[in-house]
Amino acid sequence: MPKRLYHKSKNLYAKYKKPFWIITAIISFLLIFLISVAGSLRLFFPYLPQLTGFPFSQKNYLVIFQNNTELRPSGGFISSYGILSFQSGIFKGLSINDVYGDIDNHPYLEPPYPMKELLANRWYTGYNFRDGNFQADYPKSAEELIRLFHLSKPNPEIDGVIAVNFSFLEDLLEAIGPIEVEGQIFTSTNLFENLENSVNDIDRHNVEALANRKSILKPLANAIIKKIVFNPFKTRKISDTITQNLVKKDIQLYFKDQSLGKIIAKHNWDGSWPKNSINQDFLALVEANLGGMKSNRYIQRNITYHLRFDEDALQNNADAKAEVQVEMNHFGIENIPLSGPYTGYLRFYSSPDQIKPQDEIIKLNMGESKTVTKTYNISSQVLQKNHYKLFIPKQSGTDDFYSLIIEFPRGYQVQSNDFQSKENFAYFQGKLTKDAEFELTLLPDKNPPRVVHQHLSELGKIELHFNEDLNQAHASDPFSYEVEDLNKNHPKKSDELRIRKIETTSKDVTIYVTGMTEQPEEHYSVLLKNLRDTHGNILTERKITVVQRLGQAD
Repeated sequence: MPKRLYHKSKNLYAKYKKPFWIITAIISFLLIFLISVAGSLRLFFPYLPQLTGFPFSQKNYLVIFQNNTELRPSGGFISSYGILSFQSGIFKGLSINDVYGDIDNHPYLEPPYPMKELLANRWYTGYNFRDGNFQADYPKSAEELIRLFHLSKPNPEIDGVIAVNFSFLEDLLEAIGPIEVEGQIFTSTNLFENLENSVNDIDRHNVEALANRKSILKPLANAIIKKIVFNPFKTRKISDTITQNLVKKDIQLYFKDQSLGKIIAKHNWDGSWPKNSINQDFLALVEANLGGMKSNRYIQRNITYHLRFDEDALQNNADAKAEVQVEMNHFGIENIPLSGPYTGYLRFYSSPDQIKPQDEIIKLNMGESKTVTKTYNISSQVLQKNHYKLFIPKQSGTDDFYSLIIEFPRGYQVQSNDFQSKENFAYFQGKLTKDAEFELTLLPDKNPPRVVHQHLSELGKIELHFNEDLNQAHASDPFSYEVEDLNKNHPKKSDELRIRKIETTSKDVTIYVTGMTEQPEEHYSVLLKNLRDTHGNILTERKITVVQRLGQAD
């Protein structure tokens, strides 16, 4: 410490010795209390100097308020933004501003596809700050928002971006209880409609207040902060609510400071996608509501992912076949400004760094549903040493139901803690409440082939279908079979049967015999000898029966 500062602090200590110790004791008690009740957020305490600029610097954080009932890639339409400031470790305040003000004072910017196509009208001014959260990989959106912010506001320097979804405000009010703002009581259950109706009333009827559009957020934020400060014994509940929303991605954090960045990345609180998807399967569904009002509050999405590995994929590194099916149901009714016809798009990613993802424009009226299906190939390299991983990033602001089906050829077994294992299938069904990674291990086929269907389709023609691919050398060998008339229903008429030829495909065997005569409902035995599957598992001698019901299935 410089001598001048040292002597100054020493003199202050001597002058205010008793109050100094009292204040120190109070601060220490408060810190111990906060650390003890802050839950998972305690990890930030060692980094308070970096967060708050202590002791001699300033920190400014861009806060964006996203309305996820009007979904955008990183969470929702940006309805307002604020600057959260600290000076030398001391909180300076949170200013909240409208996204339709001077933040748009910059030259025209060409918007990314398909924003212009869906939003263009005579009032459309191009790509602006409020549309900057157009990447579901949140750090990319955060960096773009800083860039757009500085186009019209080169100062102050921005040290990070905090995204807060509307859903978090509902959860926060559930934790702290009702608050009163300008004569209105706001609760977790009425927050959405009260806020939207307040904004709509200004937009349609109050010309004087139009300049301060969405300004209800300012007194609302102040009232929430005040209630939190004066309810210290709810700190743990508030901390748990914040942590849960960080996990759900209803709060997302981005810091330029690398040490802070590593901490939030470790806990998956930065909303980032994997940097490297090699040898790992990846599925991301990204939606943007572009002109559909607040309809996402009334839209349900069900997503089915079906991935099929055949023997060619397992043995010869051929591609696996993937199919994604998204069902969107608009159960809302016309309720302007909340619900109405929906317009937006779905974007399908099969890798986090995919340059050209598949897009689908979606238009839905109230009460309608639509199913979109995409098919594509996946490299069999996602299965490494019989181990498979699938990463699905949850889109911020969503609450989707997923059905996952990973299918392997018959005869294999699947082992997993994340999927339900059903022989050669792995299943998962449930809501995706956070980023999720699924893993399974493919167990070697140790089971012999088995007959799942036999049929005497015509005189002298016996068809067999097996549950898995057969070794063709053994399957096509006539000495692998014997056919005999059992004389059950026609004992006086015994056919002398000989195998004429064998035809095979991967799972099918057709046996052609001579000497078979017409004997309705007669039974014949087929002896199978030492058939094998493609993995060498041997089906020891086994007799099956076929019945002469010509043209009918057995």
